[in-house]
Amino acid sequence: MAGQYHWEDLVDHGSQAPAPQAAPVTKPSLPAEPAKEAAIGSYMTHELRAPLTSIRSALGLLQMSSFDKLSPDERETVVLAIRNADRLDGLINDIMDFSKIQAGKMCMDLEPVAPESLLSDAIDAMRAWAVAKGVRLIRVDSDEPLPRVQADRRRTVQVIINLLSNAIKFTPAGGKVEVSAKLGGHGHAGTVQFRVKDSGPGIPAKDLERIFQSFEQSALGAKMSSGTGLGLTLARAMVELQGGKIWAESWKGLGASFLFTLPILIGTAARPIRPYRKPIEYHGLLSNVFRRLNAFVGALFA
Repeated sequence: MAGQYHWEDLVDHGSQAPAPQAAPVTKPSLPAEPAKEAAIGSYMTHELRAPLTSIRSALGLLQMSSFDKLSPDERETVVLAIRNADRLDGLINDIMDFSKIQAGKMCMDLEPVAPESLLSDAIDAMRAWAVAKGVRLIRVDSDEPLPRVQADRRRTVQVIINLLSNAIKFTPAGGKVEVSAKLGGHGHAGTVQFRVKDSGPGIPAKDLERIFQSFEQSALGAKMSSGTGLGLTLARAMVELQGGKIWAESWKGLGASFLFTLPILIGTAARPIRPYRKPIEYHGLLSNVFRRLNAFVGALFA
């Protein structure tokens, strides 16, 4: 179908995607398959980004200049096109980030950050969607002042947004999602612990052990998913790169909680920024993403 990108064709027919820059010689080389997938991911996101930018610009101009002149049906079509363009943009961003992880190129800009500001930024970004779904988005403040954490602000806000997106998606209308931060307790001393808690159906116990491990979703998640399925995998990578841990807790019928920790800033010295490098764990994952992206793009132009 015109407009579809088949990643298998890029591999099988010998097309060569631009290779990622070589890692420093002091670091181990990547296995062939993850390196190839990372290169293909870089190629595909580049090829999709250019036409998508033009489409979004044209839709934006139409919405600003001529929207009032359109019929109700035409307006609905424009709004739907904008929504799908935004979804595709999100898919591309996920694949770009994951390609960096595959290539060992994902680095963090660590700085002292107030935990409360991270919660505020993420809540502001997700509030409109929560309201549209009829879900209450509640920030639960700590009883004690929180120290600053050592974090990449943009990436950490992205982690919280990913967790909020999941929580809102699985919470029924009339439910609530709570967001909080507190000092890390037993086993997590020297950290601030962030929590996103929903009032949805919960996660089956068998899925809790693997939900961050690979391209995995619970049965309910697979039915409701409309993205790449990379949100939790990316969240895990970004948290671990910053020296933290991430996990999930759930009880059937009582919702789910996603928690992660970040180290408290000690002194003023920043740790060296280092790449996240666990390519073998993610082998084969991008191929699944490409198939889903291919189907999504095909549906847009069908």
